[in-house]
Amino acid sequence: MYLEKLEIQGFKSFANKNVLTFPGMLNKDLHGITSIVGPNGSGKSNIADAVRWALGEQSMKALRGKRSEDIIFSGSDKKGRLSMAEVSLYLNNEDHKAPLDYSQIVLTRRLYRDGDSEYLINQARVRLTDVQIMLAKANFGQKTYSVIGQGMVEGFLNTTLAERKEFFDEATGVKQFQIKRDDSLNKLISSYENLNQASMLLSEIEPRLKSLTRQVNKLKRRDEIGAELKELQLNYYAKLWHEINGKFKNFNKKLLEKEKIKAEKEKKNAQLNRELEQLEKQNSRSDEFATWQKELNELQSQKEILTKRSAKLEAELEVKLEASGQFDLSWLINKNSEIKIELKNINEEAAGLEKNIEQEKGIIVDLEKEKGAANAKVSALNSELLKHGASLHGQGAGKINQELKNLNELLEESAGLDDLASVQKLIKKIREKVKIILNLSTYVLERENLEQLQKDLMSQTHAKETIMAKINESNFRVSARSERVKLIKEKAAQLEKESSEIENKLKQNQGAVNSAGNKQDRTDLKNELTGLNEKIGDLKEKLNAFNAKEGEQKARLFSLQKNLQALQQEINGITSELNELKINSARHETRLEDLEAEIRNNYGNLKDVIDKKPTETLEMGAALEKINSLKRQVDQIGQLDPEIEKEYLETKQRFDYLASQAHDLNSAVGSLEKIVKELDMIIKEKFDKEFKNISAKFEEYFKILFNGGQAKIVKILTEELNHEPSGQTDKNKISDLPAEAPEDKFSANLKRIKFLQKCNATGLAGIEILATPPGKKIKSITMLSGGERALTAIGLICAIISCNPAPFVILDEVDASLDEANSERLAKILDDLSHKTQFIVITHNRASMRRAQILYGVTMEESGVSKLLSIKLDEAQAVVKK
Repeated sequence: MYLEKLEIQGFKSFANKNVLTFPGMLNKDLHGITSIVGPNGSGKSNIADAVRWALGEQSMKALRGKRSEDIIFSGSDKKGRLSMAEVSLYLNNEDHKAPLDYSQIVLTRRLYRDGDSEYLINQARVRLTDVQIMLAKANFGQKTYSVIGQGMVEGFLNTTLAERKEFFDEATGVKQFQIKRDDSLNKLISSYENLNQASMLLSEIEPRLKSLTRQVNKLKRRDEIGAELKELQLNYYAKLWHEINGKFKNFNKKLLEKEKIKAEKEKKNAQLNRELEQLEKQNSRSDEFATWQKELNELQSQKEILTKRSAKLEAELEVKLEASGQFDLSWLINKNSEIKIELKNINEEAAGLEKNIEQEKGIIVDLEKEKGAANAKVSALNSELLKHGASLHGQGAGKINQELKNLNELLEESAGLDDLASVQKLIKKIREKVKIILNLSTYVLERENLEQLQKDLMSQTHAKETIMAKINESNFRVSARSERVKLIKEKAAQLEKESSEIENKLKQNQGAVNSAGNKQDRTDLKNELTGLNEKIGDLKEKLNAFNAKEGEQKARLFSLQKNLQALQQEINGITSELNELKINSARHETRLEDLEAEIRNNYGNLKDVIDKKPTETLEMGAALEKINSLKRQVDQIGQLDPEIEKEYLETKQRFDYLASQAHDLNSAVGSLEKIVKELDMIIKEKFDKEFKNISAKFEEYFKILFNGGQAKIVKILTEELNHEPSGQTDKNKISDLPAEAPEDKFSANLKRIKFLQKCNATGLAGIEILATPPGKKIKSITMLSGGERALTAIGLICAIISCNPAPFVILDEVDASLDEANSERLAKILDDLSHKTQFIVITHNRASMRRAQILYGVTMEESGVSKLLSIKLDEAQAVVKK
């Protein structure tokens, strides 16, 4: 790589665009030398400053200015100031020394007077860091030996040990790694700061996230409970609705059936009345009977109407009480009505049972007579068996007689048995004995008679068993019915007591009942029913008395009246049942309506409940308890803002993002720590290797320049890096050195990284230069003369160029303080080194000019504006020779 061309415009005194073209490779191993000459103040050094500035120099002091705008042409008497300065370096990169896939690299830097600036590589904008890394990889020295300016030779020896160390970083070629190391350390600091910020944000967000998580879990739990509650309510309400609706339909069905039966009974009643009217024509006394009967029928009809009204008023009262929330009073009224109906029913049942008991006792008497006849027949069979047993002889006769005797004992035992189970067991034994006797009588002549006797015995035994079974069944029925009558009477007494207590409670709460409405109607209706019942009772007594007096003469009329009365009783019973059915139907209809309203309020969709097939195995009590429990759980959870879930998702997303960023930052920190350690090792190894070579070359060039003498460079180690006693620290592990105990992990890491920034990977505090000219015993360079110091610095610079040549080197009047002999020596060294690098020498020295291939002259014709003149010395010499 070498410099092909330099374009300068608006930079310091170069107001106009000036182009300096430099020779390429003169041959395979020769770069050549370009000399730039001109009078003092013509602007020669501005060319070196322009190259230094284009290479990324940030120090205005190094550019001989105070402010950045000082480098822009400030104007002259004849030319106004410019608004921009621009310098472009055209670098030949055919050897691809720079890590770019271009054969030519154009590095441009622009600065505007408003302070904006930009770097470009091949007209593409880049960062300063990108430029520095590219130049470091190409072995450019931005601040040191690539551009050696006026006073830098003398000043190099006057620098501190640490400043010389920076010079040697570029000289040994580790600058690119130092840049990467510094960049990695800066990134490491930034990563630790970002990681600390992320950790702080995570610590702030985590409690809120935990709180939101608990609330979201509650919300999910509430939804789960709600779903379970809905499902359970659906099953519960479905079964309850179908159950009540089924009962309601059943009551309506029975109501229709009863009305049909009542219609038939009334039709029959009408027929009997017609027959009665015919009898009235035959009997003069039938007028009075007919009048009573007609009056009774009318009263019964009135009673039926009043009963219906009473049922309706009672149902309305219950509905109103329930609607007003007085379920207890509604329940008491309903319960009292049910008790009275139940009392009536069980009393009728008790009367029927007592009648059945008397009939069953008569049946038992007849069965006992049949049992006595059966016992007589069994005794006769017993005598017959004994008779046949006495006549048996031959083989097995004794054993047969013994078995017959046993059989006779069993038959006698059966005669005194009344228990059916004992009789059945005994019959089984008799059968076994008869079978044994038959088996033993194989050789007996009267076997056939015994077989017939066995059949008769079995027949009688079966008959007795049947009679005993009937007696036991009758006795059981009598016992069961008697017990039932007893229980019914006990229950009736209990119900009467309960009814009395309810009526007392109703009297105590009469005001609440009266407030429900219809009080006067119910009272009037009750009085009317009482009066009707009394009138009906009076008429029935008159009719009964009339019938009793009629005697045998009116037997048919009496019979007709009896039938009519029985029919009327049936009609009255049916009417009572109809009233009860209507009440139950109205009650269930009301319950159904209330239930549907409850379903709409608690569940919502009535159609789902109606369409749902009821679960037969569902236990309603447990289901209701579970529903109430779930409702309590929902109430305990309470109402939650539905936006909680959205906030949770946003917070969780941010937390996960920060956690992921923290994880990535931890990974990045680990990678950067590893990179810093690897760079430290590379820097130290390369520095030590190149430093050794530079030290050898320095001594060689020192002897050339001084014609002898001794010179060397020495590394000065820093004790600040040694946390162990001096000489025991492994300098290859500087990155592993722990910081002092910090307050926390973050500040510890930050302190350690900043410490690494201050130190360097080589473990050096600086570089010491030792030089002893021939014939002298001086070791410190401070004791050297000005010329000796210049030659020493030049020797060191040449050693560095020889060991680690930059693509080009600009020397700005470095030979100004040398005499002619030393200038010749320097010129010879530069000529030798031109095989390794390209030299651009700004000089007044004729020795340097003679060895140049191109000679540029800088003049200032116009006040304040520099101008270039050029000549190729090889071509000029050829012309002179001609």
